[in-house]
Amino acid sequence: MLDSKRMTAIEPIETARSRDRILELLLKAGEPLSVPALARALGISRNASHQLVVALEREGLVERASPIRTKGRPSRSFRLSPAGRATFPRQYALLARQLLGELAHHLGPDELRQALQRIGLSLADGLRSRVGEDPDAALPLIAGLMRELGYESRVDGGEIEAHNCVFHDLAMADPAICEVDLALLRSLSGRDVEHRRCMALGGASCRFAFTKADPPA
Repeated sequence: MLDSKRMTAIEPIETARSRDRILELLLKAGEPLSVPALARALGISRNASHQLVVALEREGLVERASPIRTKGRPSRSFRLSPAGRATFPRQYALLARQLLGELAHHLGPDELRQALQRIGLSLADGLRSRVGEDPDAALPLIAGLMRELGYESRVDGGEIEAHNCVFHDLAMADPAICEVDLALLRSLSGRDVEHRRCMALGGASCRFAFTKADPPA
């Protein structure tokens, strides 16, 4: 018989396994599942299943769906949320490398840079309204937007420093991908941007310096 100390060590592990199993069951089901159905699949009580689902709902990994009709009263059902689906591995980096390689094969260096700049400008179009018109307040807001996109970024001495890059694997294969970042930052800040340090070229981080853009001739 297990003593109480041993049970305390095991319970969090079993809870984590059950949580992961619920996410997996919801992924594979392709339709909402009720708490009783999850309990039967896991071999646990309905109360335990309900507690696990409620915790996952609080974390935003599952969401409520339409009640499932049964012989008795309708049973509450749950499905994966977009955040829940995102917890499963996806080979985005592999696909992105293939796409970049295909573009590079068909486009010359200048055309490739221009295509990547257009992607950066397109990203900026969807974010510009959140930066505002005050250039002095722009950098902290831009750094915050970059964090939302997955960069670990901060303002440091009038520059933006990022300790990770969402395009790191691609940049290691072809630094031209950095044109996306540069176009994004130029468009959001309304300034010229100098890429002073790049992790793909051996830097400890990426650093971007901002200077006033030259007026059009």
